[in-house]
Amino acid sequence: MQPGQAMTLARHAHPYPNAFGLALLGLAIPLWWWVSQSVPQPVMASRSFVFFHMAVELFAVVVAMLVFVTGYRAIVSNRAPAAMLLGILFLGVGLLDFFHLMSFVGMPDAIRPDSQHQAMLFCLAARLLAAVALLMYVWQGEAAAVSRRRRRVALLGMLGVVGLLAALGWRWPQQVPALLVPDAGLTPLKMGLEWLIMAIHLSTIGVLWQRRRALQHEFFMAMVFAAGLSAVSALFLTLLTQVGHDAASAIGHVYKVAAYLYVFHAIFNEALKRPLQRLEVQQLREKQVLSVAPDGILWVDHSGKILLANPAMTTLSGYTADELRGQNVDIFLPAHLRGRHAASIKAHFLAPRNRAMGMMDLTLMRRDGQKLPVDISLGHWEDGGTPYAIAYIRDLTERKQFEDSLRHQATHDNLTGLPNRWLFRLQLDQALARAARSGKHVAVMFIDLDFFKNINDGFGHSTGDMLLVQAGARLRSVLREHDTLARQGGDEFAVLLADLDSPEDALGVANKLLAILKTAYVLKDQEVYSGASLGLAFYPGDADTSETLLRNADMAMYQAKANGRGGCAFYSKEMDQLAHHNMQLHTDLKAAIARQGLQLHYQPQVDVATGEVVGAEALLRWFDPELGPISPARFIPVAEATGLILPLSEWVLETACRQIAAWTQAGTPIQVAVNFSAQQFRQRDLPEQVRRVLERTGALAQWLTIEITESVAMTRPDQAREQFEALAAMGCSVALDDFGTGYSSLAYLKLLPIHKLKIDKSFMDGIPDDASDAAISRAIIALAKSLGMTLIAEGVETDAQLAFLRQHGCEAYQGWLYAKAMPASELGELLQAVRS
Repeated sequence: MQPGQAMTLARHAHPYPNAFGLALLGLAIPLWWWVSQSVPQPVMASRSFVFFHMAVELFAVVVAMLVFVTGYRAIVSNRAPAAMLLGILFLGVGLLDFFHLMSFVGMPDAIRPDSQHQAMLFCLAARLLAAVALLMYVWQGEAAAVSRRRRRVALLGMLGVVGLLAALGWRWPQQVPALLVPDAGLTPLKMGLEWLIMAIHLSTIGVLWQRRRALQHEFFMAMVFAAGLSAVSALFLTLLTQVGHDAASAIGHVYKVAAYLYVFHAIFNEALKRPLQRLEVQQLREKQVLSVAPDGILWVDHSGKILLANPAMTTLSGYTADELRGQNVDIFLPAHLRGRHAASIKAHFLAPRNRAMGMMDLTLMRRDGQKLPVDISLGHWEDGGTPYAIAYIRDLTERKQFEDSLRHQATHDNLTGLPNRWLFRLQLDQALARAARSGKHVAVMFIDLDFFKNINDGFGHSTGDMLLVQAGARLRSVLREHDTLARQGGDEFAVLLADLDSPEDALGVANKLLAILKTAYVLKDQEVYSGASLGLAFYPGDADTSETLLRNADMAMYQAKANGRGGCAFYSKEMDQLAHHNMQLHTDLKAAIARQGLQLHYQPQVDVATGEVVGAEALLRWFDPELGPISPARFIPVAEATGLILPLSEWVLETACRQIAAWTQAGTPIQVAVNFSAQQFRQRDLPEQVRRVLERTGALAQWLTIEITESVAMTRPDQAREQFEALAAMGCSVALDDFGTGYSSLAYLKLLPIHKLKIDKSFMDGIPDDASDAAISRAIIALAKSLGMTLIAEGVETDAQLAFLRQHGCEAYQGWLYAKAMPASELGELLQAVRS
């Protein structure tokens, strides 16, 4: 039932009480006119009025007690404290009305002779308490339930107040000022209290109006009628004559009883009827929930007999709800498990405990014999001492499929579908464990595709992905079914050959793998050639753990690449020693960087024609206190392989720029060339890094030359052009180092903003005797001149070489003929001496 439907039902459930209340309020007007205009008022015979009064007041007492019982025992209600308070207050109202009845003149005397004063005292107290009770009832909002102890304290308090009023009325009525004076009528006190009662009821109506949106329509109308009729009752009782048997008294009592009935109507609906209706709606909702629940639901007794099954169980089990009702839950188990399950049910009901989903995966036997993976949660309750259990049964078919998919994704490469590094390691551990028991051999191969980076960069990543997929398929086609092929990441694959009789068995497989990878790949309608380098390591000869075996195979693969690619290499202890030395060198280099243990030396660059020093190349030097001088050819590759090249390159640039600034300040400015590594050059923010270093050190960009090897520049010519243009715009010079040893692409060379070319030392070594070296050098000199570039020859060591350069117009040179690389202080002194 929707909230709007509930409100509609509430508005139209009881039209007669509303009509009756409106009729009574409407009738009050002519009755008031009749009573107030009748002088003297109509009166009833004494005996008749006493009987009428007794009947009306007894009815009022009964209704008040019903209000008390209903409010005090209010069931589920968000305003239970308000209902409880109204009930207790109306207990006092009922008792005071009973005292009023018993003290009325004409009733049998009780403690002392009855009098109109006593009767009025109890009547006023009852109606004043009723007025306060109604105001508090409608004023109080939602609150937490009241404890039993507080209920009892409130009840005893009310009885105590009533007891004090009873003692005052029965024993010491003379202590209360007169309410009615014979031959004079009602006293001001009596009139004032009546008007106070009317004011309280009108305040109650005001509070109801303020809270009308929060209250149920039926409750709102009932309380409005209760307060309104009570106010009318008080109004009529202001017209009492000294006789007390007049029409005003009779009408006032009738309106009071009518008001009590509306109070009972309101509290009955709020405290009993509405909660019961909500319970009915809740039961209907629970049935609806059971019907539409996606999980199967079973209610079973302590013997396992099914009492209820929802429609979802039909879908899960293939049985209808009627077929399941009365069956034992072991209908879902194979016959051989039913005896054990009966004992399990008995144990559960002896010590019942709830079980949430996810605690245990089970299998349900369907009617058609198929097994269904399910999860079951259990709850239990007791009804009349009989235990019951409820089971929620969830179909795990989709979850199992999803878990299998996740498991495959977690253990396999997304691109090639091959096992990944984790699964390969797991299967390798298992293979080594078997080999340890059987005495067999295990081979691990690491395969790296040759020239993959060039293909990936040149043809695009999608082509590179296609190459990886085809390479994986080719490798798989050569291997045995129980051999393991995995993609390690990037362009690396790993092969596990288990249960080998001898290591030689792996060599034939390795040759087949290399051969099949050498053939052309057809990618996007074009042929592409790659090939591969392969490293081999064996158990138990090379290693006895999976970690070491993998590391050794990896080292062997790198050795195969170093040997010229396209072949295979076996692991040897010398590789391990070299790797250990490289690792130690990495540690020592890292420590040297941290403690400023590196130096920059500067080799002068000399004008061929004049012999003047026109520049210098910054060269990194490392002298270790224990190892002595270490060649850059030894530690630079280690730095590049371990990632130290970037902080090392940053230090070189910073130090060279500080030296440029120092020489400029000393009046001997000189062009300084700084070599940039491939990793450093590929950083997108390289120009910004250079700019920050120049600003920080105070060096001028015009004295800084950036040297990049030809192979680095031509690998990514578009990026190189972008970087060169940004550096040139800053004011730096750009030099292409080792020209003639790499790509030597003239098409790209003319597009790059290069200021200087450097002839590699390998060409200078054969001059002037080697005709080929001389021809190449002459061609490079002519090329530089045609492009308007400055040419610098490296490695000039003889006068004959210098004469050759002078003869053919080379602008500058550097080499041992003039000077070796020297500390900054020595070059500074040389510059001072030359330029002084």
